[in-house]
Amino acid sequence: MLGFHPIQTSLIKLVPAHHFYQQLLQAVDFSFVRPLFAPFYSAGGRPSLDPVVFVKLLLVGHLENITSDRKLLELAQLHLGIRAFLGYDLAQPLPWHSTVSRTRQRLPVAVFEACFTHVVGLCIQQGLVSGQTKAVDSAYIKANASMSRLQRKRAKASIEPTTDAALNVPRITASTDRLAHIQRFQAAIRKAKPTKGGRLVSNLTHYSPADPDARICFKTGKMRQLAYTASVSVDAAQHVITHIHADLADWRDSRYLLAIVDATQQRLTSFALTMTTVVADAGYSSGENYEQLEARGLTGYIPAHGKYKAEHTGFTYDAVHDRYICRQGKYLTFDKQIVDAQGNPKKRYMAKAAECKVCPLAAQCKGKKAREKRLHHTLYKVYYERMLARLATRLGQHMRRLRAATVEPVLGSLITYYGLRHLSKKGQAGAAKVLYIAAMAYNLKKYLRCHTCQPGNSVNSLPAPRPVRWLILHFCNSHSYYVKRQNLDEVGSSSIPTLP
Repeated sequence: MLGFHPIQTSLIKLVPAHHFYQQLLQAVDFSFVRPLFAPFYSAGGRPSLDPVVFVKLLLVGHLENITSDRKLLELAQLHLGIRAFLGYDLAQPLPWHSTVSRTRQRLPVAVFEACFTHVVGLCIQQGLVSGQTKAVDSAYIKANASMSRLQRKRAKASIEPTTDAALNVPRITASTDRLAHIQRFQAAIRKAKPTKGGRLVSNLTHYSPADPDARICFKTGKMRQLAYTASVSVDAAQHVITHIHADLADWRDSRYLLAIVDATQQRLTSFALTMTTVVADAGYSSGENYEQLEARGLTGYIPAHGKYKAEHTGFTYDAVHDRYICRQGKYLTFDKQIVDAQGNPKKRYMAKAAECKVCPLAAQCKGKKAREKRLHHTLYKVYYERMLARLATRLGQHMRRLRAATVEPVLGSLITYYGLRHLSKKGQAGAAKVLYIAAMAYNLKKYLRCHTCQPGNSVNSLPAPRPVRWLILHFCNSHSYYVKRQNLDEVGSSSIPTLP
């Protein structure tokens, strides 16, 4: 007889056992999430979204390369494998997309970092991380803000604003010389192409009202855009991400290297691993970084930046007596330490004016106006020389190739396949949360691939993490992106909020 025939079945029976999400559910015990989220959930109030379901939903979003919470819930509503992965029955309604968004906004960054650290621990337990060699690199991630909506910052000498909207406008902090240089540059562009529209914007003079943390960045041959910098540290053994960070995009990569190294080392130390080697490209080079890596007992393989000069033509450096020798056999002795216009410390060497006066090469050596010849080199010349000598060896050449083969494919995969082509969340904290979940999804996929290749493996789990109640201080009292870890006794239970 024609008509509707109800069928009694189970959702588990409809999803194959070899499906990706079923394998992930069998390989990973997600109960580690609850102790980390416990300080931010209250026993009273309206029932909240299960933290395990929340984390699984975010992971699905990056595994499916979906950046919209609304689209993510639409897919989960129809996908049987995702429903089974979340633990929802066919007739059970899924959470609203607004609940997922509000939960992400209210939780601090440190909770997401703790979840990422636990996944790194699973990879270490599986033998995917050696801990010795780390490749560091970064990439721009497009922010959720428009270049056409940029506004000018307040001038230095402007009157104090009286409205709340004007109070949020940042003040120009650049020096007068720097601003004059920008104006001359803009005038030259208008003179060269007076009929061409558009404007030249800079982080020194403009900001985005929609996302004040986003910064204007550009690469040669590409248009300027508002973005964040995603800095990653990747283990060279199996390309597992051991650290990821959301940084502002208006600083050089070298400013972030030591923070990345320290955070990676701290995470590895908690799992009894030690880092010995750091490999990065020339964007991370600086004399201070070379010095600090050696002070930390780490071996670096970082090419020097193009502005560094290993030697001065026609002059020989005498390292024993700290002086230069010219072609006429005269000495340029150390005069004093100075700081250049960019703030870099340098050592100045000067010849004697009387010797330069009678020198036959004085005109082409020191010029017509100078009284004596002067040379400068960086305060970290010794560290530069050691780094260049290390890179010139066969091992150094191998490390440079290893960096390109290790970290660059990871960044490309995160941007192309794990939802990092652009950020839908605003603020540096929002960007950091997205990066941590994307790195978790990437590491879990590697962990699952290794876990399924080994027969007889069951669900692996680390010891349940203690409730990190120091996060409550960050959630309630701190407006900073970084967190200071404090003891449980300093915080009362009354400060625990209720999530929707």
